[in-house]
Amino acid sequence: MLGPLLFLIYINDLTDNISSNIKLFADDSSLFIRVTDVDTAHRLLSEDLDKITQWANQWKMVFNPDITKQAIEVIFSSKYNQPVHPPLSFNGIPVAREPSTEHLGVFLDAKLAFNEHVAKAIEKAKNGLSLMKYLGSMVTRPVLDLSYKMHVRPHLEYGDILFHECSQTLSNQIERVQNQAALIVSGCWQGSNMEKVRKELGWETLHERRKFHRLSLYYKIKNNLAPPYLAPYVLDAPPVGTLRYKRSFFPYCYNEWEQLDPALRNSVDLPAFKSKYAKQMRPPKKNTYGIKDIFGLKLLTRLRVDFSDLRLHRLNHNFNCTNATCACGSDEESTEHFLLHCPLFALPRISLLNSISAAINSAALELPHLSDILLNGSPAFNDITNKLIIESTIRFIRQSGRFKVLEAYALPS
Repeated sequence: MLGPLLFLIYINDLTDNISSNIKLFADDSSLFIRVTDVDTAHRLLSEDLDKITQWANQWKMVFNPDITKQAIEVIFSSKYNQPVHPPLSFNGIPVAREPSTEHLGVFLDAKLAFNEHVAKAIEKAKNGLSLMKYLGSMVTRPVLDLSYKMHVRPHLEYGDILFHECSQTLSNQIERVQNQAALIVSGCWQGSNMEKVRKELGWETLHERRKFHRLSLYYKIKNNLAPPYLAPYVLDAPPVGTLRYKRSFFPYCYNEWEQLDPALRNSVDLPAFKSKYAKQMRPPKKNTYGIKDIFGLKLLTRLRVDFSDLRLHRLNHNFNCTNATCACGSDEESTEHFLLHCPLFALPRISLLNSISAAINSAALELPHLSDILLNGSPAFNDITNKLIIESTIRFIRQSGRFKVLEAYALPS
């Protein structure tokens, strides 16, 4: 630790007499200025670069030793007709003008659209998805869930308070990565209703999480829990300006903060604020009662979200099915028909009902929502009973053999 500390002390006076804004981080530095007049900005930056070169010569340091390590200039502007900015040089070497730059792991492009940052984040996240796919048939749902939250989601969320209100296209690209992860964790099919899948897992959208992260930081700023240099930027009146401005951090947070419940805004501390906010944001996770049958749980979940190999499900999703009538010919092949009525599976059904009748009131077997109880359990029962119900349902699904060979992928005769 002594080396970095001595280095920081050594360069501490580098910022003296600099007219532009300058920020130092470890051995990296950024010089920037707000341009109101191109010539004035160019003159000030050139003078400051000369001062830094003189400082380096005085203290026996060398910046930009060769052309392969040029300083980088990015002109941040959303103007369609940009003025011509004269080139800069640093220590006798031209400053390279680039469309983007990486700063503390965040890629900032000239228009601050965050296209490059999101693209690179998705590329990294997909490596984690590959790991999840490999593990998908070998580990339980909680392990896959944790793998996503450790190895995929952090990439998608790094710097997200900056790009929260990005374009709808970028937002959709980010959500698609989470959707792929949700399908892997749940075992559901592509094309499943993602809201239902997220409810299975207890996941909120990444857009909702970005909003949560912004407002959590805003809570810290308003309660003096963040660096003090942020506090002066908190607005004291509704923001007025372009839509782009209103979507930026402080204007956005001002509007969203005012819409929060006062009890939430006045939370006693940050953990209390996060806990209350997460509770209203996050859907309650469907309980699987510790079921260890990896494939059986996947089959059950597909029935829960209404997209399995059952003909009615496939017809509703336009997936290789033109007629929902069950192979028994008596009715449409729905979840309820499969679980409770199809004569093709009468024997395993007797075993199913016998196994659960010992644990629940026999009257419950006549309830109209019995199929829902078989799929999800019921809050009227304790966890032991619900686990027995779910295990019995999974056993029925396996014994029926209905999903041993999938009709959806069967070749026509």
